[in-house]
Amino acid sequence: MDIKVLKNIVNVARTGSITDAAEQVHVTVQALAAQLKKLEDHCGFKLFDRTNKGVSLTQEGVGILPHVLEIVRSSERMQLKINQLRQSRNQRLPLRVALNSTLSMEINQQIMGGVVSKLAGYNPIFSCSESPDNLTKLAKDEADMVVVLGDSVPENYHSLPLKGLRIEVVASSSSNDRAPACAVIKPLPECPYSSIFSRFAERRPGMLDAATVFHSGSEIVSVSMIKSFGGVGVLSRAVAEANDLFIWPGFSDFLDVYLVMKEPWIIEEEFPLFCAAPTPIRSFDAISA
Repeated sequence: MDIKVLKNIVNVARTGSITDAAEQVHVTVQALAAQLKKLEDHCGFKLFDRTNKGVSLTQEGVGILPHVLEIVRSSERMQLKINQLRQSRNQRLPLRVALNSTLSMEINQQIMGGVVSKLAGYNPIFSCSESPDNLTKLAKDEADMVVVLGDSVPENYHSLPLKGLRIEVVASSSSNDRAPACAVIKPLPECPYSSIFSRFAERRPGMLDAATVFHSGSEIVSVSMIKSFGGVGVLSRAVAEANDLFIWPGFSDFLDVYLVMKEPWIIEEEFPLFCAAPTPIRSFDAISA
């Protein structure tokens, strides 16, 4: 049985939903349902009961789940050991790690410390950019490990959530005048804030009708546009506060943060828990200086 299938089944058990589990592991619902059926056929009994509210483990499923978990964890430990043995035969290998510029300096330092402590046999080379740029680096083989916001994790890569770390996203403008905006800064579809902007726009029907829409693929560019055009857009709370922008009350959303890797160099259980009180990052003016 493919270890990835077993990992996916564990996610079904954790979420209680095939749909939610499929979203988390970035496969279709149909593909995950087929994997589950194949495993149940192999076992000769049902692992889950299906209802309109989701799925729940059968008695047999409860009995076998601990063994599935042990296999998954053993596989991750074995892969980690294989990687360590490979690197021990050579000199310290370079490992290109792209941090995320949306995060505070303190949070990025914590990530750097966690990576260095778990990859003693490697020589990490750090860079820093926003989520879309990091995903481009990964796709172009310009990075081995990247930090991204939201659920835009590409297939065929290994990812782990940075536990305890969530980014609050708010609607911001250059003034506290909440009249219909003359300019709206809309994130490009590949930006992690795109879906949050859509939810904000749904709460403000007609906001886009008379406004000039500017598209942005960067949070730093969005800040500049908001200040230049007197527009409204969505930013992380830390960036909005650091740039003295007005934060619209009554709306906020959150994004999880992921470490995406070409190989499972680090497993979730080994990465440190983050404290949920980051210091605001530098203002746009300081970044541009």
